[in-house]
Amino acid sequence: MESGRTIPSSAWESSSRSRRFARTRGTRVLAALACALLLAPLAWGQTPTALADRGDYPAAWEKASQVQTAAMQTTAARAATDEVAYHLARVGAPLSEELIWLNRAVTAAETATKLDPDSAAAILQLVRAKGEIARRSGILQNLNVAPELKTLFDRALALDPNEPDALAGLAMWHLELVKHGVGWLYGGRKEAVIPLLEKSVTLAPEQINLRLEYATALIALGKPDGARAQLEVALTLPTRRASDDLDKEKAADMLKGLASDR
Repeated sequence: MESGRTIPSSAWESSSRSRRFARTRGTRVLAALACALLLAPLAWGQTPTALADRGDYPAAWEKASQVQTAAMQTTAARAATDEVAYHLARVGAPLSEELIWLNRAVTAAETATKLDPDSAAAILQLVRAKGEIARRSGILQNLNVAPELKTLFDRALALDPNEPDALAGLAMWHLELVKHGVGWLYGGRKEAVIPLLEKSVTLAPEQINLRLEYATALIALGKPDGARAQLEVALTLPTRRASDDLDKEKAADMLKGLASDR
């Protein structure tokens, strides 16, 4: 009878192979999905900001610089400058290498300001990078830069009067000019330093780098007790990123220096 026809063994084998392939493919799909779910947090953690927070500034710059938005270009600029401030300067890298990164920061920050002229954060990163370049060249040899930096600080603070880093940066601009005896030439005022830094740390009381800036200024102004208080506060603040640990190390070193001066 037709219903009793024997199915050839080759057909059974083909059918069996198909079922095995389907099961294998299904298993592989499930494994791939599981792997993707497991790796997803790692992928999310590879954002430029996350990379910078971990102290991988070159990777953060590389990733952010490829994205043509004001936010990402600002992140790239910050990462490039942080590579100098928190890595190259600490290991004694040659000036030429530092300038490569600082020029990358300037390029990214300029791109960010073109994409969003009203971004205080972008302007702040631009003035920060340019300031670091000027500092490495010597302020007296770069007095033509002083008015440009002041203009950038003023622009950033006009957009955001409560930007803590911009306030601290402007304070240190005043201090740098006063220290070199040329404050009168460009409007640098000794009496402007402390109020700007005081407002800065009031707005961002847990930002460790601001405490170091404040302490540095107080030391320069002959106020070691006030500097000591700021450094002691810095050491008690929570650590949120790799740079915070390095800033705390610097704070501890500065405290030791103040103790030896007694």
